[in-house]
Amino acid sequence: MIAPITLALLLLQAPAEQKLATLEGVVAHAATLTPIRKAKVGLTAIGFEGGGTVETGDDGKFVFKDVKPGRYRLTAEKAGYETTAYGARKPGEGGGQVLRVDAGASMTTLTIAMPKQGVIAGKIVDADSEPVAKALVMALAKTYNQGKQIWLPRGTIPVMSNDLGDFRVGQLPPGSYIVCSIPINWVQPTPADASSKPVSEEASATTCFPNVPEPNEATALEIKDSTEIPGIDIRMIKTRTVSVQGRITGLPTTGSGSATILNLNTKTSGPIGNALHPRALVMSADGKFEFKNVVPGSYILHSLPTGLGNAPFVVKSAVEIGDQPVTDLQVAAVIPFELKAKITAEPGPELKLGSVRLILTPADGITSALAMGSANADGDLTLSNVVPGRHKINLTGLAATHYVAEMRLGEQVLVGDEVEIASAAAPLSLKFALGKTEVSGVARNAKGEPVPGAGVALIPDPRRPFRLKLTRTDQSGMFKVPNVAPGEYLAVSLEAVDGGALEDEEYLKPLLAKMKKIKVQDGSNQTLELNVLPAPGR
Repeated sequence: MIAPITLALLLLQAPAEQKLATLEGVVAHAATLTPIRKAKVGLTAIGFEGGGTVETGDDGKFVFKDVKPGRYRLTAEKAGYETTAYGARKPGEGGGQVLRVDAGASMTTLTIAMPKQGVIAGKIVDADSEPVAKALVMALAKTYNQGKQIWLPRGTIPVMSNDLGDFRVGQLPPGSYIVCSIPINWVQPTPADASSKPVSEEASATTCFPNVPEPNEATALEIKDSTEIPGIDIRMIKTRTVSVQGRITGLPTTGSGSATILNLNTKTSGPIGNALHPRALVMSADGKFEFKNVVPGSYILHSLPTGLGNAPFVVKSAVEIGDQPVTDLQVAAVIPFELKAKITAEPGPELKLGSVRLILTPADGITSALAMGSANADGDLTLSNVVPGRHKINLTGLAATHYVAEMRLGEQVLVGDEVEIASAAAPLSLKFALGKTEVSGVARNAKGEPVPGAGVALIPDPRRPFRLKLTRTDQSGMFKVPNVAPGEYLAVSLEAVDGGALEDEEYLKPLLAKMKKIKVQDGSNQTLELNVLPAPGR
């Protein structure tokens, strides 16, 4: 028999059993609060492995049992509705509120309100009011990308007008949209034809509602919960166009006979310009191409990435197209090269260098080839399809526990995330360090009350690539930002925030004077109190 004092000592030495929690709630339609059956609800742990997925019953209810204590995000999704996070500040917001789950907690009143997606419908006609079939129709929304607002398609893609000219773009989240129609002969690349005669003619061109040539001139349409906007009729603009015939010079002897798609893009269109302007197809080794129905203007003529491995050549050249046909436009082929790169890192349990992918994108946003590479377990990688020019460095797969401590091209230390690469001579190197500091605190409103679901950001000052940190407060208005790199930051809390907007200096200007300056030292945790500010423009 064990003596009582010995038993007490054994109990003290045994690890305490961790009490698990239960989460219960309902998924409902945001407008009517009607329960949504068979919605998929996901629970994702923040900073550790955990969570899971369940499906709602006929009553819209869900239950997660045996949940480990920690911080989580809770989201719901179902076809016809916009994926939404618990505590979202606006319809369809994916970030939502951080959910702090304490040991043994029983949370039974969690509600996720999902908005229904909307529809924009109408008809495409030509200048003579005849229906236009097979026109590409896109609903475009402004989205932040690397600190800049660009137009990107949303909802169902692609959508073509039918034989009556009718179109219907569905699966649109709540938000503001414009609608543009693109002629089918622009979408389908034109092959070069030796017998083709140069022409100048009236032809249909990209047209945005209500009958304007550029997205920035279009009228915005507001989609709300369950909105269907009919009657968005577009009369395709007919304008003077010219044919452009030319040849790619300096083609390599191998691979030059493979199919290459060329695109005309304007300097200000961004990625969506790849769809808004004509395309040409290069099939033969002589490099001949032809664009039809080109609207006079200033363009970047470039190849489109194929995603099928190494490109034998790429094209990227500024061209001016006047009001007369072009018969002998010559653009030079550029032969891509491979660039070696090396990643070194402080060891950490979550660090897996084999998951890191390095991507170079052109600083001007017009991509002619996909330059990327994945690291092996030792951090070595090779970037293929690199062309001379200024590039922006992008990373995926970096463990949340680490930050980018240094980047170099050869012996040159890079200050920002852009680099001029002229050749394969100088390798790219990146050093990852383990973040050892946590910044935590509370976000309060003007009355001093804690605010659940508020955005909290740490913005490096001066700006440093891959150092921006963004989180949300939990149900008690508390926040935690782990693994912060040492340095100076501007701390701010906003009612609602788009992470991409925090890289836009114009967006930040009205906030700068209200931000809190902090200095983070490695291994020295900090606690802050932040006032929640309205987001700019709200």
